[in-house]
Amino acid sequence: MTWTALLVPAVVLPAVHLSAEHVLHRRGDAWPLTRSTAALAAGALLAVAALWPETGDPRVAETVRHLVATMAAPVLLALSGPVALALRVLPSRPRRLLVRVLHGRWARTVTWWPVATVLAASGAPLFYLAPVPHALHGPLMVHMSLASWLFATVVAGPDPVRGRPGTVTSTLALLVVAAVHGVTAKLWFAAGAGPAAELLFVGGDAVEVGTAVAVWSRWYRRTAPRAARGAAGCATLAG
Repeated sequence: MTWTALLVPAVVLPAVHLSAEHVLHRRGDAWPLTRSTAALAAGALLAVAALWPETGDPRVAETVRHLVATMAAPVLLALSGPVALALRVLPSRPRRLLVRVLHGRWARTVTWWPVATVLAASGAPLFYLAPVPHALHGPLMVHMSLASWLFATVVAGPDPVRGRPGTVTSTLALLVVAAVHGVTAKLWFAAGAGPAAELLFVGGDAVEVGTAVAVWSRWYRRTAPRAARGAAGCATLAG
């Protein structure tokens, strides 16, 4: 795989996001700064993966790129809310088409949390443990990136998802994915991968902890205002 090809999405994705955000600002609409920051960070990480130097153990460098390109960057992209942004800036006809796709059977299937969990968990064992031909590494990495984005969108992202799982279910699904990634890293270490497997284990855990923070942040944003209103009401009654 030519890693420098990642420079294209590293530039295009943040540029498209910021251009769409500019359209919102011109008509007086707001867009959360955290989502813009996530889009810029996703692009920056893709650039890091593209430009990471070939020094030391080549498997370590390859693992850094895999972690960044197929796990960390897709999660940040999901947290930037690209679908929600598109629904707000697209003209009426493309927007209706996008809504139709989102409500279609295929979209409902892949965003059903058990399916999204299986897709997110299956890539790492195939890539690191199965005898996959080198010619299929590129397509498999595309699958892993899309699956990571889809899973993060379902459990933590701001984009609209029909039948989004609750916080506890999302956390359990994330634990399943984390367990599969952890076992994969340990088996790869046992097969002689050494520091690269250790990096896969630690880096995968870091991304999954970050995703868990996003999951529970969604819960906090939903419940904190309600709790504050309840507290204010109790204080008023007590007064």
